[in-house]
Amino acid sequence: MTDLIKKIKLEKWHFYLLGFILINFGIGIITGYRLNQNLTFILKVILYLTGLVLFLTTIRQFKKTVIYYSFYAISGILTGLFFLFGGIFLAILSSLVLIPIFPKQTEYKTETINIYDRFQGFMARCYSYEVVEPKLFIFEKHLGFINIDRPIDADKDEFNLKNNTIIYKYELDNDGQTTVRDTTEILNFE
Repeated sequence: MTDLIKKIKLEKWHFYLLGFILINFGIGIITGYRLNQNLTFILKVILYLTGLVLFLTTIRQFKKTVIYYSFYAISGILTGLFFLFGGIFLAILSSLVLIPIFPKQTEYKTETINIYDRFQGFMARCYSYEVVEPKLFIFEKHLGFINIDRPIDADKDEFNLKNNTIIYKYELDNDGQTTVRDTTEILNFE
């Protein structure tokens, strides 16, 4: 098995992929343009799987790189223990090691904008979202973050991008009463 891994140069491809993901992350922060979330998630899963395979093949030789590859094994073990036993301590540990690979949840999607749930940590404000604009099918441009007072209902809510602001239309239900009215808000980006 190690001969096959050396033959396809898995270690080399792993580090190329890691570099590509880090460059994508850096360019996304600097310019706002990055690969779309689905493609990025697939690349991160491939990175984790190659890291786990390389850990299992280099643990017997114990090179210095085995310490780096052990991150991939530890994250899998912690997540497995969390699913087996539960508990807040294992939940915190597994979420900390899985934060780099955790996919963004798409809350609302149109041809002009995508709205993702924004993960900010355990004690962060609820209902904070990231707004992106799809570009050329595999890229997207980060537009900003919005905060609203309730969860998004993709069937009833409507978001439109106009002049660098979001027009947010939703139905307001007054404490379960039958009175329903349409409400429109202008949301500025953070």
